[in-house]
Order: sequence, then C-alpha cells, then structure tokens
Amino acid sequence: MRLLTSLATAAFALLVAQAASAQTVALGTTKGGSTGQVGTAIANIATTAGEIRVIPQETANTAQYIPMVDQGRIEFGIANYPQTAFAITGTGLSEGKPSEHLQIVATLMDFKSGMLVLKASGIESTADLAGHKVPRFPDNSLGDFVIRAVLATADLTYDDVEEVPMANFPSMFQGLKDGTLDTSIATIGSAAVMDIAAAAGEVKFLSFDEADDAEQLDSVLPGTLVYDVTGSEQPGVEGETKIFGYPYLLFANDETPAEVVTAMIKALYEGKDALLATSPMWDTFYPDTMARATGLPYHPAAAAFYEEKGLLPEG
Repeated sequence: MRLLTSLATAAFALLVAQAASAQTVALGTTKGGSTGQVGTAIANIATTAGEIRVIPQETANTAQYIPMVDQGRIEFGIANYPQTAFAITGTGLSEGKPSEHLQIVATLMDFKSGMLVLKASGIESTADLAGHKVPRFPDNSLGDFVIRAVLATADLTYDDVEEVPMANFPSMFQGLKDGTLDTSIATIGSAAVMDIAAAAGEVKFLSFDEADDAEQLDSVLPGTLVYDVTGSEQPGVEGETKIFGYPYLLFANDETPAEVVTAMIKALYEGKDALLATSPMWDTFYPDTMARATGLPYHPAAAAFYEEKGLLPEG
C-alpha cells in the first residue's frame, strides 16, 4: 500500500511539474462568434495535451490580432483562407500592408457559412435581399468583402439594399435577433445560429448556385467555395441548401519557436475527437489534411512535421 501511495504521489508530482514547466503562449481569436469558439477549443485541447499552455487573446475581430501575430506580440492566430492570404500578400483587406512574418501552421476545418434569415421574413434567395436591411461593415473589412461578394451573386450592390452600419459580427448577430437586420452572415453549426433561432424564431440559410455563384464569390474572396449541406440536419438547413465557405487556418509568427509550433500541431493532430466534441464545426477537420492549404508559406517546424508524416502536397 505504501508503495502504491508513493507511486501515485510521484505521478501527481510529475504532472504538476510538467504543467508548471509548459511554456505559455497566446492565440489570437475573437470574443464570441464562431472564431471565438474555434480559438477556445484549440486553446483547451493544446493546453490539455500538456506541452504548452495556450491563452486565448480575444479582440473584436481578426483584423486586430493579425498585426499582433505579425509583430511577434502573440505567437498564434486563426483566420479564414481569404483573410490570411490577403494579409500575407498585402492585397484585398490588407492592400499595401503585407504581414511578412506570418507563416501557416495548419488547415483546420472548412468554415461553411451563409446568409441567415428568419423564416418568417419571406426572403427565399439572395435576389430577395433587394430592399431589405443588410449589414454594412467598414470599407475593406472582412464583413464588407463577404457582403459585397454575396450581393454580387444576385447582381446586387449596396445601392440595392438598405444598409445598416455594423461594427463587428456580434453586433450583426444581435441585429438579426432584434429586427435591426433582415439577414446575417452565419456559420453552420455555430452557437450564433442557435442563439438567433432561440431569440427570434425559426431560421434558414439562403441557398447559392454551385455552378454560377462559386466563381463570383472566389473572384472577391480568393479560396471561397460553395458547399452542398443538404440533409445535414443542422439548424437553418431546409431542403436543398448550398452555402459558401473557405478553409480556416492556424498561423504563427515566423519566430515562434519550433518546439512550440510542433507541440501545437501534435495536439491538434491527435485531438480530432476532443475537438469535434466542442462543436459540429469541426466535422470537416481531418488530421491527414492539415497541410492542404497551398500557395502560402509554412512555418519550418510545420513543414518538417508534415513532411515526416507524408502529408505535404507534392510541389
């Protein structure tokens, strides 16, 4: 009995020592919304793995923490493929302001989003948004690019709708709840969709045309695809439903230590089940496709990990 007690005490002491010695790093994410959910899940899974301690660094939007990662003030950040590509290349949202110190760590999941409306509104298509209250984000913000891309699929512009100024995504979600807006960008399976439905009544996603709309969306937001989510049994999906989306990426400052990046990747690579348990948004996260983002620079430690696993795309 004394031996068992001694062994248990020693094991506990080892766990405490490991936790105390784990390096603390920060992960840029948003306060609330889908990105906030993803950031919290990553931080929890990576911290639980024990090699690093990850603290979410919450800001109002991704545009606020991307420069913080680029400047080395925090180690990691998450964003969709279009915004990350714009930041690295200094185009689009980041025109003339390249973030030269960002490097890719992993592709996470496909962020499947769309335009959410209340069923009672009678809005059945993007063309029906004409004359309705639509969020108007600051020029050249991510929300601005998304809304302009969506309207363009129906040959609409801001001139064809009633613009309602919005500061960020949480205020947009609230706008659909309280009637300030008639539509909102939303991610399938996210808490925001469920919250809106609980507060304002039944919701539905407007459907896009895979053949006609995908090219238009991609021309404004590089990397954007149209996904068929018909039959997914998620709130807001009724009948044939096709929504837009893009891969979500984890990136790091290029001087983030190799051992920290490797610890982060390893925790995610081995944590599929734990991540999926946090939200159905993770159902398109596949460890063997964590290196599928192409055309962007990878952190050397990430490249080494994926090369060892045989996951780096050829070329």
